[in-house]
Amino acid sequence: MAERKTYHHGALRQALIDGAKEILAESGHEQFSLNEVARRAGVSTAAPYRHFTNRDDLLSAVAEEGYQTLAVDLEKATGLVGLGGAYVRFAHEHPGLFVTMFRSRPGGEASAAGEAAFGTLLRAVLAAQESGAIPAYASPELTARSIWATLHGLAVLHLQRPHERYGLGGEPEELATTTLSALLGVKPE
Repeated sequence: MAERKTYHHGALRQALIDGAKEILAESGHEQFSLNEVARRAGVSTAAPYRHFTNRDDLLSAVAEEGYQTLAVDLEKATGLVGLGGAYVRFAHEHPGLFVTMFRSRPGGEASAAGEAAFGTLLRAVLAAQESGAIPAYASPELTARSIWATLHGLAVLHLQRPHERYGLGGEPEELATTTLSALLGVKPE
């Protein structure tokens, strides 16, 4: 009797995540298809279910990697204003991933990775408050969440294109740094 040969991908979980990120980059969150991810990975449409319970589970893993990448980008930024520019630049450079990060289901690894990325912003706020660069009358967490909400709003406006209608044209990173500088009363780095 001949020995049966079975296909074994080896790193299927990561291949599926990478394929999902490619699809998101090409066609966005709304057009995402688990069948297309499987096709690109060269596996059956049932194979992804060995690693992910459903489409949302895979997208949550993608969101986790997105938050990890965002955290690295934020850590590289200089100062609070520079960090704001890095946030909006990330959204501009990875629109499908950015949207997925904020549409993934709450909880799990993606939430932990998101909190870690937020921690970078919180540390920058603390440093700016301690140095006197920004006022310390509000809690650092409230200040960081307010800055995040502002940056997120700018990023979403750029992704959805109404920013042009409201006179917010130009490069998204420059808009973010200018906005943060004006709101915080600090010079851009």
